[in-house]
Amino acid sequence: MTICTAWIRRVGQAEELIFCTDSRLRSFGSWDANPKIFTFNRTDCAICFSGDTVFSYPLMIQLKNAIDANPKMEGRFQRLDVFKSILVKTMNGLLAYKSDYEIPSVDFLFGGYCWFRKTFKIWRFQYEGAKKAFVARQLTDGAWRKGDLPVFFAGDYVDHAKEKLLKLLVNNEDFKSGNRINMEPFQVLCDMLEAPDREQVHHLIGGPPQMLKVYKSLNRVPFAVKWKMKNVDETTLFGMPVRMQKGFPYPVIDPTTLRVSNSNSYAI
Repeated sequence: MTICTAWIRRVGQAEELIFCTDSRLRSFGSWDANPKIFTFNRTDCAICFSGDTVFSYPLMIQLKNAIDANPKMEGRFQRLDVFKSILVKTMNGLLAYKSDYEIPSVDFLFGGYCWFRKTFKIWRFQYEGAKKAFVARQLTDGAWRKGDLPVFFAGDYVDHAKEKLLKLLVNNEDFKSGNRINMEPFQVLCDMLEAPDREQVHHLIGGPPQMLKVYKSLNRVPFAVKWKMKNVDETTLFGMPVRMQKGFPYPVIDPTTLRVSNSNSYAI
């Protein structure tokens, strides 16, 4: 199970699309070091999931395999909404080989920068029982948002996450004056994962937060996150502790201070 979020961050004149999730998978127990944000060879987008791992992981792997086998699908010349439709069609094609009608209990947040429309776009892929298929819905009208800067959640404890976010935004002068959302959704996720009573109240989520950003340059960058695991301070990437050796290629964010290290002076 999962909580995941995606939103458009605006700082000054800059904009970026951010994905964040927790790192917990559950079966007979919990496993707190698992990737939930996935990328493709196409670098202007990313996808994350919430829900049943039995459905989500095979679908994620086969989507990557299908794209790797077809160079036309990974080219960024293809409009993002067309690529989105191919992803959904591929997922539904895989369902044809399933032997029963168990409803997939899984949601996907997919998004990126659309060069054709010159805007960031986010979709939710959900299974509709009446159609016996996944459908993609662009997260605009009808989805939870504040002003014209949407913040989208999927998975478990969504209502609680929204309540915590609203409390942060009430005291945010940038948001009140210009409807600008910064890193508040990431802070909400971290607060929920660090809560002392999480295992009693929010036991379906856990592990380090994961983060990935998509930029208007049609590139995406994973961010490593500093996090305490088993009472040891670690640097984590997609939920997994990693060694910070010379040449480590990704920025690192401290969730307490929100400072970014191992980056360049132009990073925001």
